Amino acid sequence: MYRKPFTTLCKRFTAARLAGVVLLSAMGHSAVAQETFRTGTGLVLTPVRVTDRAGKTVDGLKAKDFELYDEGTARTFVLEEESPPVTAVVAIQTSTISGPALAKIQKIGGLIQPLVAGEKGVAAVLTYSDKIEVRQEFTGDAALLSAAFRKIEPDGQGSRMHDGLLEAIRLLQTKDQARRRILIVVGETRDRSSEHSLQDVVTAAQASNVVIYPVSYSATWTAFTSKGAERFEGSNRTVYNSDSRGLLAIFQEMGRAGAKNGHEVLARYTGGLKTSFVKLSGLESVVQKVSEDLHSQYLLAFTAMAGGGAKYRTLQVRVRGCGECTVRHRPGYFVE
Repeated sequence: MYRKPFTTLCKRFTAARLAGVVLLSAMGHSAVAQETFRTGTGLVLTPVRVTDRAGKTVDGLKAKDFELYDEGTARTFVLEEESPPVTAVVAIQTSTISGPALAKIQKIGGLIQPLVAGEKGVAAVLTYSDKIEVRQEFTGDAALLSAAFRKIEPDGQGSRMHDGLLEAIRLLQTKDQARRRILIVVGETRDRSSEHSLQDVVTAAQASNVVIYPVSYSATWTAFTSKGAERFEGSNRTVYNSDSRGLLAIFQEMGRAGAKNGHEVLARYTGGLKTSFVKLSGLESVVQKVSEDLHSQYLLAFTAMAGGGAKYRTLQVRVRGCGECTVRHRPGYFVE
């Protein structure tokens, strides 16, 4: 069976809104994602990850191995072997309370290009606290990304996570829709001072086919892993703020432990994977885990089925002959 390149199919979906075609792109492994999103153009992208009983990726699946159901109705699909390049934004929380975590984050900038963006991929760096700032525009240069990471230090008291992620999504929207849009957010799991809501972020991500990978840390526990004399590269500022205001912020963070976990929502409804770290070695492992998840996915694309008055449509992906497999995918999508 002849398979059209991914970019060609995307252009045809946008220009002609062809109905009933599903694109399944495999990157050598299998993977399913969970997401719901609104679609105005009719193109629905659904990353898919498949793992076996032991949690290992199931490789080599073909088009005949998959079944896709939209509101219980089977859809036609085509397997696309060539994976589209990655466009990624790394959004990092830089509030004062994050000092010990940022000292670790500074050191992993060199991993983003080879492990996340990959060949032909590009990445940008954005930070958020009281303000939102783009630290590095999209680039495929690992040295520039590493330099941008090394300059990141605490710069405010707030944590405008929702506002920062919306700006990151806007950046991703400037790139070709044929590229895979990935957003990695590194910070605490809850927003502190945004003008926008978590729902705003999820809706925008879903509408733009952005997959979010939240990487969380606790300002409390990362502080305990920092040495008292540890300093940031460049400015030589002390990493751990031990004055009374810094300690008060730590205690306040503990009091918020029971609040809603926004990272769980972001991962579930955009098809990403939630991870966390405390030590530098753990952060390096997280980047590797995100890389493995991202680069071991099948991608299903199809046109939304309008009509019937239903605005939300449920999705289900099955793998034939693999009863013990775990299939992770978006639970559904919205149609305008």
